[in-house]
Amino acid sequence: MRCKFSRGRIKAAPPRGTPIYQFFESDTNNNKAEEQHHHGYVKTLENFIFATEKAGIDGLAKQYRKLDAQLDSSLTFDAFKQNMHKNRYSDVVCRDSTRVKLTIDASNQGDYIHANYVKTNYLHSSFICTQGPLQYTIGDFWRMIYQERTQNILMLCKVIEEGRPKCVCYWPSSGEEETHGCIKIKNLGEVNDEFECVTLEVTFIPDNVPANEQPADKSPLTVKLIKWPNWPDRGVPDEKCHTVPQRLLAQVRQGPCVVHCSAGIGRTGCVVALEFAYTRLNKEMKVDFEEIAMELRKQRAHAFKPRSILYIHRV
Repeated sequence: MRCKFSRGRIKAAPPRGTPIYQFFESDTNNNKAEEQHHHGYVKTLENFIFATEKAGIDGLAKQYRKLDAQLDSSLTFDAFKQNMHKNRYSDVVCRDSTRVKLTIDASNQGDYIHANYVKTNYLHSSFICTQGPLQYTIGDFWRMIYQERTQNILMLCKVIEEGRPKCVCYWPSSGEEETHGCIKIKNLGEVNDEFECVTLEVTFIPDNVPANEQPADKSPLTVKLIKWPNWPDRGVPDEKCHTVPQRLLAQVRQGPCVVHCSAGIGRTGCVVALEFAYTRLNKEMKVDFEEIAMELRKQRAHAFKPRSILYIHRV
């Protein structure tokens, strides 16, 4: 496990058995509030590590099998059933209570998209978890992006994986533009650094859209599409990628973020769960991934798959 501490340094050769919070000393002794937060942060991390070691691999697996067996009596998905042609998978439902309802040009194009709001009182960022767009839902996807004034899109899958389509290419090539319904998307440029990043300009076209279904803010929107394609479907990244989610999430904390993989539950749920955990840790709250998974699933059905448990604990 690798952790980043904003201030402090590891003392040389701490005695075996010394609590983690005593391994560090503050560089700003006169800042008592910061020092207390620092010690509280490390103590919370220490408690999480000890609880994880105590549970062991078998204990963690048992914990999440129990979670998968629980039934959610509050789950309804009527809109999902009424729009089966817009769903990538027939067995991955979209919860009614938190689904994103499209308002732009809804009378012509409908208000449904397989997407849910995911938020908590303690989370800095707001997320929308969604499936990878289908060819005939690209327009719905971009209506959602513009409606929600989304600043970042986090793509966690490839278009094709193991010979199977997982998501369509819903953005234009560099320097080109596409129009989907009442939304125009222009590719302003691409950068391939640690992550593939595409800068897009999204514009609303009011023609033929009823006045009461037009957005209040009609200004062009700049969106960053950040792609991390090295996460295999039904698997986890290799050990060299343990610190990648931290750096990835650091890039999308500044504004609303849409996250998707193929179904929008496995890889997507794992990354959002990690952001929940990082925020809890920073606020010195107990980090319990069973609680986090339950909180996630109350907003995005099926989110966070048990096969990810070891990976997220290592991260």
